Amino acid sequence: MRIVSLSPVVPYDGIPHAGGQYLLRHLRALRELGHRVTVVSFDDRDNRAAAESLAGLVDVVLVPVPHPRTAAARRLVDILERQEQRVFPVRPVARRRRALRRSAAARAALAGADAVEYQWTESGWLGLRRRPAGSAPHVVVAHDVVLQSYERFLAAAGTGRHPRVLLARWRRASVRRDERRIYRHADAVLTFSAKDSALVRRIAGVGTPAVVVRPPLADGVELRPRTGDPVPTVLFVGAFDRSVNSEAALWTMADIAPLVLAVHPDARFVFAGARPTPGMRRAAAARPESFVVTGRVESVDAVYAAADVVLVPLRAGAGVKFKTVEAMVRGIPVVSTGVGIEGIVDDRIRAFAVADDARGLASGLLRALADPDAARREALRSRAAVADEFSGGAFRRSLADVYRGGRP
Repeated sequence: MRIVSLSPVVPYDGIPHAGGQYLLRHLRALRELGHRVTVVSFDDRDNRAAAESLAGLVDVVLVPVPHPRTAAARRLVDILERQEQRVFPVRPVARRRRALRRSAAARAALAGADAVEYQWTESGWLGLRRRPAGSAPHVVVAHDVVLQSYERFLAAAGTGRHPRVLLARWRRASVRRDERRIYRHADAVLTFSAKDSALVRRIAGVGTPAVVVRPPLADGVELRPRTGDPVPTVLFVGAFDRSVNSEAALWTMADIAPLVLAVHPDARFVFAGARPTPGMRRAAAARPESFVVTGRVESVDAVYAAADVVLVPLRAGAGVKFKTVEAMVRGIPVVSTGVGIEGIVDDRIRAFAVADDARGLASGLLRALADPDAARREALRSRAAVADEFSGGAFRRSLADVYRGGRP
């Protein structure tokens, strides 16, 4: 099949966020299944460099987006587009939508497609609402279900008529309406968990064709012994330009870590990932013996190998947390909030400890650090089930089922 994949980013080896890493694996799997793939995205420096790295794997069409000519106009457009995104979180900004409609190269790629897929739900707004009758089948790859995040934001905002609460209510209503429109126009919605498939059907209707496709997070991951210095080490992995990760890191530094350090003063908390915030760096500078903020790492293998326990202290967000699965596949104990394990655990797969408050998470960390060998043995009981469910073979079979016979 000729598959066109609309995406806000073009992936590359080492892309510093989980969604981009998934997309690269997704494109490779489609090629291994014999499909010809064209990625349609927007023209910027990162996407141009990534497109060059994908030569021979997929074709790439980059859509130029006009920019204001003066610095003052650019600042004004940036302000307006930030507000546009705040009010309509599911919709790509109007400037990008217009650019895509006007691109002859993008139109030609879409017209010749046997199937069109939209990476991330938000990309569905770029084409599904204007889909012509009798067009090629359209598939939404829902990396997460956006509404769940905004329901959580509203719950955290509280009640009453404070402007923050009113904005949270509007955004939830906006997301619910727009996400429903996207899912109802799709021939299939791919999700990463049964929990998210159920959410899609709740939003769009029970007849919505939501399909679970587990991401191939176990591919190439081997069990390795704990390496590095013997300092008791707690690891938190994340792209810290995402507020759900940076806020969780600051919560860890302020409320969770002190409870652990009171018992284990020699323990070290490592925060590994791109774009740590100034607040994170200030907190680490205040306790350099306890907090390590790495910034972007070329490979997460080394930081995982030196960890005794992985902490996933997320209190917001949605979707399957890749960092949780990646730790489990490596046989490392995971201490997590409920948000961090949702869509992953079941009768066969368990986290080492789960709690939603600082004291409960600290208790789980202390139990893991008290006897690291026993904690590893407990984590290994779930490892085989995780590796099977999130294997590359299972992933390719799922994608083959979606695109079997020329129609999803």
